[in-house]
Amino acid sequence: MSARAAWIEVDLDAVRHNVSYLSSLIGDAKIMVVVKANGYGHGAIQVAQAALEAGAHGLCVALVQEGVELRRAGIEAPILVFSEQPLDQIGEMISHGLIATAYSVGHIDALEHQARIRGVIGQEVHLKVDTGMNRVGCKPADAVELGGRILARAPELVLGGVYTHLASADDYDTSFTDTQIARFDSVLGNLRRAGIETGWVHIANSAATLRRADAHRDLVRVGIAMYGI
Repeated sequence: MSARAAWIEVDLDAVRHNVSYLSSLIGDAKIMVVVKANGYGHGAIQVAQAALEAGAHGLCVALVQEGVELRRAGIEAPILVFSEQPLDQIGEMISHGLIATAYSVGHIDALEHQARIRGVIGQEVHLKVDTGMNRVGCKPADAVELGGRILARAPELVLGGVYTHLASADDYDTSFTDTQIARFDSVLGNLRRAGIETGWVHIANSAATLRRADAHRDLVRVGIAMYGI
């Protein structure tokens, strides 16, 4: 029995068009494009390069190795790694200049330690807040403590951003999205009242980029919308 070869053909001009179109919707906000899982099966390196050529600010991945692959391909744009990563991969993440996500005391301390032993100053960290997705992120009530802990780990660490993920922004019923945005805004207010600069604020995924101008903030993170509109 023989197997038949299978392949896909990806129109990178369509990717560029989609990034340009999405950029036209978001005013002064910038786009981070999601290229996890090999660019949703489209080829992470090629899609990333096309998106950056079209004006994307940076990239998002799920795993350290995905970010390392992009760096080895010569991509120098900002790369945010979603979620806290295994402790034995933190050093590689820092060495390749990837932006870390943190939402726990232990991970913040591990990031500071690995940055310090490598002589790295200003490792960028984004604080992720769970406003209702119930997947990863700190509790809203813990955000000020954790944001302050990142600041206290200077000069090795810098709080470069604060973000959350919307669970159902594509639903016709917007009530839960409204609730998540309100919770996130409350967290931002608490951080700022505590004297903590939030850096890049981002909340919008693909659906919110298309449907919720109030969620655009400093950055939007687009995944599936980039691959087909």
